[in-house]
Amino acid sequence: MINASKSEKTLVLFVDHTNFLKGLREDVIVRPRNAPSPVERSAPSAAEASTSSTVLVAEKETMQNIQSDDSDSDDFEFYDSDFDAEDGDDDIFADNVDKSVNDNNDKELCDEHEDEDALEDDDLNLREEDRKHLKKKFTAFNPEIDMDNPSFKRGMKFSGVDELRKALTTYSIRNRVKIKKLKNDKRRIQAVCAPGCPWMLKASNDKRRTGGFVITAYEGTHKCEGSFPVKSITSKILTEKFMHEFRDNQKLDLKSFAAKVLREYKMCPERWKLSKARKDALLQIHGDEEGQFRLLMDYGQELRRSNPGSKFFLTTNSVNDPQSPDYKEHLATVYWSYDACKRGFLAGCRPFICIDGCHIKTKYKGVLLTAVGIDPNDCIYPVAFGLAEVECTSSWEWFLTNLRDDLNISNTSPWTIMSDKQKGLINAVQKVFPDAEHRFCVRHIIQNFQRAGHRGETLKNDIWAIARSTSVPKWHRSMEKLKVDSETAYAWIEELAPNTWVKAFFSDFPKCDMLLNNHSEVFNSYILEAREMPFLSMLETIFYKLLQRNETKEREAKKWSGRICPKIKKKLDKFIEWSNECSVSPAADHNKKGHEKYLESIAEQIQNNIVGEDDEIDIPSIVEHVIPHTPNPSMDPTQKQDSMVYRMQVEDGEHVPINRLLGPLPENAFVASARDNIPHSRVRVTTASSRGNLRGGRGRGRTISPREQATSNAAAHQEEEERLAEEEELMSSQI
Repeated sequence: MINASKSEKTLVLFVDHTNFLKGLREDVIVRPRNAPSPVERSAPSAAEASTSSTVLVAEKETMQNIQSDDSDSDDFEFYDSDFDAEDGDDDIFADNVDKSVNDNNDKELCDEHEDEDALEDDDLNLREEDRKHLKKKFTAFNPEIDMDNPSFKRGMKFSGVDELRKALTTYSIRNRVKIKKLKNDKRRIQAVCAPGCPWMLKASNDKRRTGGFVITAYEGTHKCEGSFPVKSITSKILTEKFMHEFRDNQKLDLKSFAAKVLREYKMCPERWKLSKARKDALLQIHGDEEGQFRLLMDYGQELRRSNPGSKFFLTTNSVNDPQSPDYKEHLATVYWSYDACKRGFLAGCRPFICIDGCHIKTKYKGVLLTAVGIDPNDCIYPVAFGLAEVECTSSWEWFLTNLRDDLNISNTSPWTIMSDKQKGLINAVQKVFPDAEHRFCVRHIIQNFQRAGHRGETLKNDIWAIARSTSVPKWHRSMEKLKVDSETAYAWIEELAPNTWVKAFFSDFPKCDMLLNNHSEVFNSYILEAREMPFLSMLETIFYKLLQRNETKEREAKKWSGRICPKIKKKLDKFIEWSNECSVSPAADHNKKGHEKYLESIAEQIQNNIVGEDDEIDIPSIVEHVIPHTPNPSMDPTQKQDSMVYRMQVEDGEHVPINRLLGPLPENAFVASARDNIPHSRVRVTTASSRGNLRGGRGRGRTISPREQATSNAAAHQEEEERLAEEEELMSSQI
C-alpha cells in the first residue's frame, strides 16, 4: 500500500456488497501501468450472510511488480481526472467533510445504549475459560428481589424454566395483561400478549454457555387494553406470597386475608382460593397431621432420653379397618409430664391441684386433660397433661391414677382437688384420691343453678354470698336470705354439700380458699393457639411456652424485694387497710355482745346431739388406727417391680447421666413441713356424708338418735377393721 501511494495519487479500496462495480465506468478505476485487470474474489462465507458479496483486490504479484517498476523508472502515465493537485481540493472538502464531527474529542451527552449483545455468534465456540468469563455478560434474575415486580430484557438468565414461568405469571398480574404461552416445555418458552399487541418473549435452555434459561428475544411494548387476570392468582401464589403473614398470625381469618390480597394485587380471587392458600400455608408451617402421629413413639423416647425424669407413654386400641382384614392400632390415650415442672411443684407449691379438660380443635379432635398447680404467688403452675378420646369416668380415672403415681403421692389426705362438676369426674376423684378434699367451681355451680330455672341477679348474688361465707353463722344468714327469696332455689342449693363450695367448710391445711377453677381456665386459654395445631406441633408449642414462662418467672422473682410474694403482699396490705376500722374490745364487751351465749348454745346442741354440718363426729377407734403419713416400703410404688412407676424409674435410669441422683420424686415440701397438721383420713362418719345433712334443726334436717349413731359407728368400725386386715395380708404376702 505504501509503494502504491508513491506512484498513484489516489488509491481507493472498494468492498462491493451490492455489485456496484459492475456498472461503473472503466476510466474511474485507476490502475498502474502494466497492471493486470482487477480480479473479483468472493468474500469468505458466513452463517448469517444473506447474500454473497465480491471484493475488488489487487493480487500479491501486482504489488510485487509495482515495487520492481518503481525501482527501474519513475515515469508513470497519469490519467486526466478531477483529482489533480493544481486544481485544489477546497470544493471537495466543503462537499464531503461533515462539520458536525467533533475533532477535538470533547465530551458530549449521548443517549444511553445497551451493551453489546451477549448472544453474538462469535461467542458460540469458546474455550472453557472464555465461557466462564462470558457468563458475566448475562443479567441474572434474582427471585428474592425481582419476583415481586419482574421486568425482562434480552439476555436475562433464569435458573430454570419454573422460575421463568412464575415470573411471567407475576408480570401478568402486576401489569394486568393476559400472557399466553404458545410454546411451553422444558427446552423453550414463547409467550405473546393479546392479538395485535407487539409484546413477545422467547427463551430457551442455554446449558452450554450459561447453564440456565436465557431470554433470546424480547419486545416489551404493550398496545393492548388492560385486563384483570384473576385466574392467574392461584392458591399456590397466595401461599408463597403471604407465608410470612401466616407465620406471624396463624389465626388470620379469610376476611382479613382477602383485604391483604386486595391491597397487594388490586384484585381479589375467589373465597375457595383464599381458604386453600391458608390451609396450605398452615400445613407447611406445622407439617402433616397424620404423619406426626407416626412420630409419637420416637418423640417420647427422645424426651425420656434427653430430659431424664420426664414421663411420656401412650396406649392404643386395636380397631378393625373396613378396607383390610387386619386390625390396626389407633391412638387412645397419651400422658406426659416434665421433670422440672414436677420437681418445682413439689418443692415450692401448695398441695392444691386444679384439673380440667379442653377440646383439641383439629381434624381428629380429642380432649386435653390438664393438672395445674398454684405457685407461691397465686399464679398457674402446669404439672402434667393427658390426651383422651372423650371425657368420661374411665379417662379421668386413668389420668388421675397416672398423676398420683407420677407425683409419688401415697397419702391423699393433705391434697385438695379443684374442678368443675364434669361428667364422671366426681367418681374418679373419690376413687383415686379418696381422702382428698374435692372442691367445685362456683361459677359452674351457678351455671347449673340457672339451667335448673333459677335465674335472676338477686338469686345469683345470694349464691355468691353463701359461697363467700367465712363462718357458720354467716352461712346460716345467707341461706335464710336465699330461702326468703326463693323456696325452690333454696331446696336446690340444700342438696349440695357445703364443704365442696363454701369457704366456711373448707380445710385450712392447703392455705387456699379459692372458689373458682380459674387456673385451669387460664392455662387452657394460654395454650389455645397450640390446641389448633397437629398433635406433635402442639407438644412442642406447649413445651417451649412452659420453658419461656419458667425463665420469665425466674427473672421476675429475682427483682422482688422482701420474703413475701407481690400478690400475697397486696392481699395483706388490703387486710391491713381494713383493720384500721376495727377496734379492740375487752372480754366484758364480748359477754355483752353475746359471745358467751353463742358458746352456751353450741354446748347445748352437743348435749342434745344437735350438731352443725361443719362439726364432724369422729370415731375414736378409727382415729387410733389411722395410718401415719410415713409411707410403708412395701406399699411404695417405687419399690414394687410390677408397678408402672418402678418400670419407668428403671427405664429412666438407663439414660440418666452419672452425676444425676437417681430415685423417686421428693415429698411435697409444704406437706413435709406441716406433717403434724395433716388432716386425718376422711374414711369416717360425718353429718355431711349423705343427703339430709344434720343442721341443728335448720331446714329439712333431722336429729340423730343414739341408736342410729351407735349403729353407724359400729358399721364404720367394722369396715375399717376389714380394710386394715386386707392391708396386713398384703404386707405379709409381699414380705
